[in-house]
Amino acid sequence: MTRAPRTTAAFDGLLSALAEIRDDYVQNEARHRDETEVLEGYSYALQVVSHVDELLVEGDRERPRFSLIVSPARKFLGDNPDSIYHQAIIRGDRSYRVRGRRKEQDYISFTIHGVDPTGGFGGPVLTDLNDDAIDFAPDGSFELILSADEHHGNWIRLDPDARLVIVRNYFGREVSAQNDPSIFVELDIEPLEPVAPSPPLTDDALAARIEDATAMLKANTLGLRVFGAPAQIEFVSNEPNTVGTPFNFRATGEKVAGAVDIFYSTGSFELGPDEALVMEGTIPPSRFTNVMLWNVHMQTLEYRTHRISLNDRQIALEPDGSYRIVISERDPGVPNWLDTVGHRRGSIFWRFLLPEVAPGTPRCRVVKVDELRP
Repeated sequence: MTRAPRTTAAFDGLLSALAEIRDDYVQNEARHRDETEVLEGYSYALQVVSHVDELLVEGDRERPRFSLIVSPARKFLGDNPDSIYHQAIIRGDRSYRVRGRRKEQDYISFTIHGVDPTGGFGGPVLTDLNDDAIDFAPDGSFELILSADEHHGNWIRLDPDARLVIVRNYFGREVSAQNDPSIFVELDIEPLEPVAPSPPLTDDALAARIEDATAMLKANTLGLRVFGAPAQIEFVSNEPNTVGTPFNFRATGEKVAGAVDIFYSTGSFELGPDEALVMEGTIPPSRFTNVMLWNVHMQTLEYRTHRISLNDRQIALEPDGSYRIVISERDPGVPNWLDTVGHRRGSIFWRFLLPEVAPGTPRCRVVKVDELRP
């Protein structure tokens, strides 16, 4: 007789999903052009396994805790070197107290997400709160209540469909937050009402968690749009070496999954070894702005030892206040160079956080690298 029969079956389902991801995602010729993209596909799949294990297999909605979504070693669905993101699974019919502290952050927000019908990560935003609406103590500390019933002080309403809370902390610094060991976020969550200690693990409980984790793993690999396929999203450009018009989800009034305080703009680069993409424009006054390069798996390129992103503190401006950013494999010897780290193609992604006016679309042109050398 097999012990833990339901969990064994769920684990077998996970193994089958990994084989399907190997064949239909990583080794899919429609998705990936070269060996680098395939190798990064395997790495990405393992990093998603790490993510779903921590969030769903080890998570407990009755006794939630915050965990990091991304790090230099776990890059997932458009990570960001200048931000520290936390997540916790919750129940919409429970109440929770969040404690934290504002120190060097340029921005803090909480978004409460519902169920993703695909089983993926981050369903629609049901409600949100940023630091403009939070009362802080003189030492920067704060408490925030998450509940269906209104509470005095800092409070965010929980919808019955609430399943996940995401906390965003953005840092506009000369050294990006993910590269600075002195940067960390003080954050904790606990049930508002007393709960019993965690019960012993059961076959049914673990099987259900593995099944949820497998669904999220598949949604965020096999369910991803093929890189380069046309996207019907306003801020996405479908023409290589351009980016879309910056756009804000809050303006739509729809319950989308993305952050609602940010204007996004994205497109793709596709460059030869001697070519460079030049982006020019101006950045409106905002809480925070940055631009970065992703691979075809929506992961930032390696930023520990390469410059693949720039925030508004790091961008060297022209005398008239405009910027010129250069994307290429070879260093052109000019300011604001973003290194493609040997990638022939990938994504360019801008974030403009709470700008005072709608940002303009960055102007893009392709030139020879040698034309840029001083």
